[in-house]
Amino acid sequence: MTDIFRSDQGGTSVLRSISARYLARFVPISLLVFTAVIAIYGTLTYMESKTALEAKLETLIARQSLLLGEAVAERRDGRIGLLVAQTIADRDVATIAVIDNVGTVLNSYGEIPGHQGPLIRRVAINHMGQNSYDRVGTLVISMSKERAIADLTNSLVYISLLGLALLAAAAVTAHLVLRAIVSAPLDKMLNSIHIQRDSGARIPINWQSEDQIGQVVAAYNALQLRQMKTEADLTRLHDKAERANQSKSDFVSRVIEELRTPLNSIVGFSEIVSSRRFGPDTIQRYLSYAGNINQSARHLLYLIENVLELTRLEGGEIEPSFAPTNVGSIMRRAESAAFAMPRASGVRLRVHRPEPNLALNVDGELMLSLLSKVLENALRHTPVDGAVELAFELKASGTACFTVSDTGPGIPENEIERLLIPFAAPREFEERRFHGSGLGLPIGKILAEMHGGKLEIVNLAAGGLAVSVLLPPSRVIETERSERSPRNDENPRADHDTAGAAVQHLHSAG
Repeated sequence: MTDIFRSDQGGTSVLRSISARYLARFVPISLLVFTAVIAIYGTLTYMESKTALEAKLETLIARQSLLLGEAVAERRDGRIGLLVAQTIADRDVATIAVIDNVGTVLNSYGEIPGHQGPLIRRVAINHMGQNSYDRVGTLVISMSKERAIADLTNSLVYISLLGLALLAAAAVTAHLVLRAIVSAPLDKMLNSIHIQRDSGARIPINWQSEDQIGQVVAAYNALQLRQMKTEADLTRLHDKAERANQSKSDFVSRVIEELRTPLNSIVGFSEIVSSRRFGPDTIQRYLSYAGNINQSARHLLYLIENVLELTRLEGGEIEPSFAPTNVGSIMRRAESAAFAMPRASGVRLRVHRPEPNLALNVDGELMLSLLSKVLENALRHTPVDGAVELAFELKASGTACFTVSDTGPGIPENEIERLLIPFAAPREFEERRFHGSGLGLPIGKILAEMHGGKLEIVNLAAGGLAVSVLLPPSRVIETERSERSPRNDENPRADHDTAGAAVQHLHSAG
């Protein structure tokens, strides 16, 4: 596996490079093709030379037989010898023989062939007599292939050397081209992979071209960027999960402390009452202790119910039932529920009611729970003689917006996001006069998302905090429809639910 990641700069064997593998296929195939071409060329050239020799032989023997007719007929040996020597001067002539009619060799050169062949000719030597041509002898001439073969060999050697030189030049050129446009970017890519494997660093490849190699490099760089982003996201999610886990542990510890406090009160006061420690005549004191027991028990129940509600919401056990619901009805019921919520002395609640014909397609009970938790959070954090406002606005974009603002101390900007995460609220934010569960805003966020909306928290310029419940335009019902829709405050079930909510919050407040 180590060799796979080594670039040429790192010592990869030349024999394992792409150019070497290409040449290992290119050179044998080129040699095979070149050899076949040379063989075809040699065969065709040889056949052409042989045909030329045969034609030359036909011409030569025809001419010489005419010239020898008179010399043979008159037995002029000198003339015969001169014509034979003239014929032999041609380098392609292998043998020649002049024979008379009785078989006597008058003159010859070379061994007289005893058979007929492609390059051997026997013709009659004729002489013009008194009335006709008379045969006076025979002329035998054979041609030699040696000069043609030698010329062909020289030609093939020259062509072969030239072809091998061209093949070598093509191989070197192919190697350089492959090195420049293929091996170089691949070496950079392998070097990047090698560095990533050894150190974990991701180095983009500096290479641009319009071919497939350029596309591969661009895809690799894009993959590197995606992996870097994914790793960053995973690191961020891991850190977030670690913080959430730590926050959950801290929350569990705080809940245990909160549970221990009312339990200790219940145990301590109940022991005092049951043992009549102050005697039988202090009934008023015992009644006060009984009230403390009741308050601690109800606070304990409130903590447990909030944890259970969050668990059910996160587990998807609560399904919303959407129906046209009057906005004013929701706000009136939330206002009624807020009267029983714990708050500092002199804290006022102001409600800015919307037009009576506005309606939303929501689950009325879940929306009441959402607004109640946001109001409860605001009332708990508003100091003495402060104010909390509940308002509704239909924005120009069609978004429906419930806003709860207070005159409390606000919260640092970098801690706002943590308010919407279960178990992640800052400890200093939880240290308040009227202790709650710290789950109101996270539960409200889940309820808003069940309606396709969201919860937004901002610090006000004049001080305090504003929590907005934003619902999409699809939740807003047209005015005509809302006018015909039944109002929840005219439904007996709404009055019952308002009373139930008030009783529940009275229990939680003690």
